[in-house]
Amino acid sequence: MPLVWISSATHFVSVSRFTGEIRLFGGQESLRLVKTDDRKVIERVLDGDTESFNILVHQWEKPIYNFILRMMGDRDEAMDLCQDCFMKAYRELRTLKDRDRFASWLYRIAHNACLSKIRKNYGKTWVELDPDARPSHTPIENQLAVHKALQQLPEEQREVVVLKVFHSLKFDEIAAIQGAPVSTVKSRLYMGFEKLRSILG
Repeated sequence: MPLVWISSATHFVSVSRFTGEIRLFGGQESLRLVKTDDRKVIERVLDGDTESFNILVHQWEKPIYNFILRMMGDRDEAMDLCQDCFMKAYRELRTLKDRDRFASWLYRIAHNACLSKIRKNYGKTWVELDPDARPSHTPIENQLAVHKALQQLPEEQREVVVLKVFHSLKFDEIAAIQGAPVSTVKSRLYMGFEKLRSILG
């Protein structure tokens, strides 16, 4: 089940996926709380305000889900893996040394989850992606062939293409996620593009 946010003119209600607790945020304070930077939210969580983790989920659930979806090609699988990633992040938040790099750390968790699942499901037939998850800035966004072609790339190349093109991450951020030098990331992007051109003709 995804995190539930119910908004009105003056309040936000968050329903925690982790504890089942319901929390009410009122007025402009709600908006400021939702927009709080990751470091401050993490500090609150580690200081005992565990429900504040819902804010991180609210901010990052969609991009992480879309990343996993483009990697896996299956909506149900992406939803399950996304939830697993946030559960793991919640459990291991204290191990994050650089709190300013929460996003890279979270993508790294998703990266590992995808690779583990891909290896387990090797050879599984590709399933159509959720149209709502398609990027809005790519001219060929509505071509199903592009999404099918992505599934044919080697997993490391596919991931670089997805992170760079669909999520606009910097090369050093992708390198941190993949645990590889920036030069290797650039090479994987180049080879991924070349293979996509070959597949798409």
